[in-house]
Amino acid sequence: MKVALQRFLASRKAIWVAIGLGLLLVTPSLTVGLVADDWLQLLVARGLRPFAGLPASRLDLFSFAGHDPATIQPLVDAGLFPWWTDPSVKLAFWRPLASLTHLADWTLWPNAAWAMHLHNLAWFGLALAATAAVYRRFLDGWSVGLATLLYAIDDAHGPAVGWVANRNAMVAVAFALPVLLLHDRWRRQAWRAGAVVAPVWLGVALLAGESSIAVVGYVAAYALCLDRSPWRARLASLAPYLVVVVVWRVVYHALGYGTAHSGVYLDPGSDPAAFLRALPSRAAFLLTGQLALPWSDLASLYPFISAHAARVMLLAAFATVALLAALFAPLCRRDPVARFFALGALLSVVPIASTFPADRLLWFVGVGAMGLLARWLAAGPRGVVPVAAASLMILVHLVLPLVALPVRSRSMDAVRTPLMRANASLPPSSALAGKTLIAINPPSDFFLGYLVLLRAAEGAPLPRARWLATGTSAVRVTRQDDRTLLVRPDNGYLAYVSERMLRDLRRPFTRGDEVRLTGVTITITDVLPDGRPAEIRARFDRPLEDPTLVFVKWGTTGYVPFVPPPINTPVTLTAISFLEAVFGK
Repeated sequence: MKVALQRFLASRKAIWVAIGLGLLLVTPSLTVGLVADDWLQLLVARGLRPFAGLPASRLDLFSFAGHDPATIQPLVDAGLFPWWTDPSVKLAFWRPLASLTHLADWTLWPNAAWAMHLHNLAWFGLALAATAAVYRRFLDGWSVGLATLLYAIDDAHGPAVGWVANRNAMVAVAFALPVLLLHDRWRRQAWRAGAVVAPVWLGVALLAGESSIAVVGYVAAYALCLDRSPWRARLASLAPYLVVVVVWRVVYHALGYGTAHSGVYLDPGSDPAAFLRALPSRAAFLLTGQLALPWSDLASLYPFISAHAARVMLLAAFATVALLAALFAPLCRRDPVARFFALGALLSVVPIASTFPADRLLWFVGVGAMGLLARWLAAGPRGVVPVAAASLMILVHLVLPLVALPVRSRSMDAVRTPLMRANASLPPSSALAGKTLIAINPPSDFFLGYLVLLRAAEGAPLPRARWLATGTSAVRVTRQDDRTLLVRPDNGYLAYVSERMLRDLRRPFTRGDEVRLTGVTITITDVLPDGRPAEIRARFDRPLEDPTLVFVKWGTTGYVPFVPPPINTPVTLTAISFLEAVFGK
């Protein structure tokens, strides 16, 4: 039985069976529909402009904020962004090749979300084929089929495959991995054209997504672990790729793309100190999510449980990484191929650590991780601890994914469902036309900002939307006069990293700062020692009872009407469980 299985895994047929199984397991994603960033891309790709500030080009589908700094204020004024958004924030990504695939969607089948998801599956298949080609190039025997199977059914792929807007991850893998194959042909078979073709192809791959830069990590790992040339020649072989990356980055920033002043996205090039501070914890969660459990996505949720829970889980992640390193170290010391895959995986963690940990980012990390794991299993672990670890690895990576991957391919439904529920709890668009919707305490930014996008994507008339605080701690609301509310969250503003997407705490507020929006002026009346607002005054241009002002607060799993209190009679809204808001019924 064991010999027959190994013989099958060593065959070329096993590769296609593995790819087919991976595609089969993600077919539940075909029914997810569109959600979140998909709605923004719908508007941009169709050239719709329901409010000012959206990207001008139909190919600029990944400029979420600040590609043109003048667009930030209109997006805050429309209610897409919160009032505390930094006017200089930038979250703009240059991905023209990925954008072309979406433009094809919105041109050929604009009303068929299932077809867009099917398009995702096609790119998933191409990404798997490219990964299998890497394994065939660098592995041997039955470890080739095993590595392909491990990668194909890796449940970490589910969230990206099931989200149309995240297709760029698969496009990047499909375009970038051939760079490694071309480099190997150049270095191992003396194919001189590879010295030009491989770096040029890297430049093409970078147009699919920034994550393509991870393949440079694998090229570097190749030079260190597999290239048999003298060291000077090995280092020289990396120079063309560095030139391409430098030129790409210069052009990238010259065109206005990049990230800046976000408390979540950190640019290692322009803000290396902040990036290096965040790198260890983010890398620990990502590596744990790739090679063990729990999923790295949960790192963003631990703080909502408690600060203690977040610290414990971070320590657990570091411990897991240390144990994995000890487990694989003996093989890596004696096997250059294992070292290559291990080092490539580690280096590919670096670029994705520029944002919050999430399994949907692990595509390039998984190439090395699954190659290393297959090599380790094929080597035959010996000893009580390695054999027990191998059993756990087989359970986590070959058994659980058969259930987890189909479920996780629909994980965006866990975002879509609460958003649709929140949207249904608001008054219909016809009743809000020409009015201003004011939410006192949504559980997070996306519980109102994305609803603006949703209704715009549906072609509904839009109110202006405002939210005065997030409700993850109790919010005290005091009416000062007929037009003014004082709002004070118990934990202050921007208490969680999830609220800092559009504001870096290193750019603090000061008492007296004002944010002027249509119909309301927000004034910071008190600040905490770290520069976060402790209290704001919202001064409206009309009485709070004016029928054009529609106040709501968060109930249990949706919005309910809110009546501003009498003057000088504070009302306290109880803290909201973010987890209950998302996963509650």
